[in-house]
Amino acid sequence: MIQIYIVLAVVLFGALVAVHEFGHFITAKLSGVRVNEFAIGMGPAILKKQFGETLYSLRILPFGGFCAMEGEDAVSDDPRAFGSRHVLSRILIVTAGSLMNLISGFLLLSLVFAPVRSWYTPTVESVEAPQLSENALRAGDTIKAIDGYNVYLYSDIFVGMSRGAEDGVYDVEVLRDGETVLLEDLAFSASEGENEDGYAINFVVEETSFTGKLKYTLQNGANLVRLVKVGLFDLLSGSVSKDDLSGPVGIGKMMADTAKTDMSSLWYLLAFISINLGIMNLLPIPALDGGRLVFLLIELIRRKPIAPKYEGFVHAAGLALLMLLMLFVTYNDIIKLLAW
Repeated sequence: MIQIYIVLAVVLFGALVAVHEFGHFITAKLSGVRVNEFAIGMGPAILKKQFGETLYSLRILPFGGFCAMEGEDAVSDDPRAFGSRHVLSRILIVTAGSLMNLISGFLLLSLVFAPVRSWYTPTVESVEAPQLSENALRAGDTIKAIDGYNVYLYSDIFVGMSRGAEDGVYDVEVLRDGETVLLEDLAFSASEGENEDGYAINFVVEETSFTGKLKYTLQNGANLVRLVKVGLFDLLSGSVSKDDLSGPVGIGKMMADTAKTDMSSLWYLLAFISINLGIMNLLPIPALDGGRLVFLLIELIRRKPIAPKYEGFVHAAGLALLMLLMLFVTYNDIIKLLAW
């Protein structure tokens, strides 16, 4: 049975890549750029079909893809070459893949929350306890931050706890009677609704509506964007070990495990991965869309493009480094998979 979930994970991850590349493809076509090949996957082609000027191919490795445009990486005399378009059109083409991933992520979230009728908020409805100290949560408090981690949604409470002190004691910032109050050294359990001191905390439940679902979807989408940013800062600061990095194999296993548990959670995870792909591809790293965007922005500012051969050298070096990183994380994923 696990094989079915693995295949499903591979197909869904490949679909996210296809959505990304389709963003480049459709924007290039609408901009009048000649697209020589549109490929889903990497490595040798297993299916190929020529339609008009474009070769469409499906390749053996499902993790990747590309939209090969005329004159994208070299000088071309073709009047429909990528380099012949206005710089603003090229910026739109380069960013369209990430934009499609972000849109797809938000659409997936809207499907996840469509059947939801209510959800918890970070506002305390009641606290059941014999007596409360001054340094305690009270009815009407809205949790705003836990150990410096801003809380916008109920789920942020538990993210804040996981990032905070390991002793279960936190500095909790709340909005109380219109004023911000800091509750220092508050014992707060990671168990939903319960405090380690024994009193029960109940949170306000908000009923659903069309506008409420739209707002909740947008809030969750923005929150996933923040989680990607937080993850990047953790990685750069050394808070996250390189051994915690995962590539396509690790992501596929995670998706397969999630699918076995709950399909709704799988769609939520897929939304997160889609948003993650969109943001990561816009990072100013050579060979990624963000690296190409940097050169286009430089051209926009100085009104003159950088020589293609120099840009090509930078992207080639970046691609080589990315391939080394991919080999490392794939090896890491396989080792963890064998240990599992």
